[in-house]
Amino acid sequence: MPSRIKRAFAGLELEERILNGASLLAIVSVFLPWISGQWLGDEDLTYSGFQFFTSIIGIIIFLCHVSLLALTVIPMFGGKMMLRKKQKEIIRLCLAGQATILSLAALSVLTKVTYDYTRMEIRFGIYCTFIGSLVAAFYAFWRLQEFRKSESQDLFHHPDDRTVATDRIETVMQTPPPPPPPPPLQPEEHHLRP
Repeated sequence: MPSRIKRAFAGLELEERILNGASLLAIVSVFLPWISGQWLGDEDLTYSGFQFFTSIIGIIIFLCHVSLLALTVIPMFGGKMMLRKKQKEIIRLCLAGQATILSLAALSVLTKVTYDYTRMEIRFGIYCTFIGSLVAAFYAFWRLQEFRKSESQDLFHHPDDRTVATDRIETVMQTPPPPPPPPPLQPEEHHLRP
């Protein structure tokens, strides 16, 4: 089974692998510490994305990225294709964009808490979540643009027309051979007068 999973992911395009890897990074980062320190007491506390004031935001970010992965993983392992290609790319961009905005919102809430309570500090989990969400959003946008580009090219260029057009261009663009060089000139005679 693990070799089948590796082959399935190796068969994906590079952009698709980066998008899914960034989404997986964000999923794992929700479980990592987002904030830690002393909160209204002397004991040290550490909160992940599912705890503290940002728990709802963390849950929504987690669900967005799980949905992003599900759009790739379910059809890859024999499941039914849930969406058409165009809808899939648009939904991916919406989910990744929403996760990025919510990660930034959680980061701003945590920054406000650290200003109010100086013994609290922001941890690496929120940064990894934000970076994973941002990379996923960029690659989702890029894949949507590539899909639109290929869709418009397919609309205006039929595959049979491409071969005919290149043959036509080659016949029209052939240049005649260059003219032969002129014959050499006869040397001139110059007489010296005494």
